[in-house]
Amino acid sequence: MTSTISVRLGKSLQKDLSQVEKTWQTDRSEVIRRLLVLALKEWRIQNALENISQHKTSIGKAAEECEISIWELLERLKEKNIDWTGYTDEDLKNDLKI
Repeated sequence: MTSTISVRLGKSLQKDLSQVEKTWQTDRSEVIRRLLVLALKEWRIQNALENISQHKTSIGKAAEECEISIWELLERLKEKNIDWTGYTDEDLKNDLKI
């Protein structure tokens, strides 16, 4: 099921959209749909990274929700230097004592 959404855009955004229309050789509606899909995917990934950093979700669950592989998600975590293990320096010291 589809629905229509109205949105007001400034001249700068309209100009940018026109440029994308020409590049992709398609109409404005298609351009907006494609860009929205890309933006929502990126938002899901960023939200997942934040939840992982706060230990609110697992890597596997986050990757599944983002519809990407665990390896791709791990690469994103590495790029953002996010500690997802919860393994502290204190944990390391304790493990080394053993």
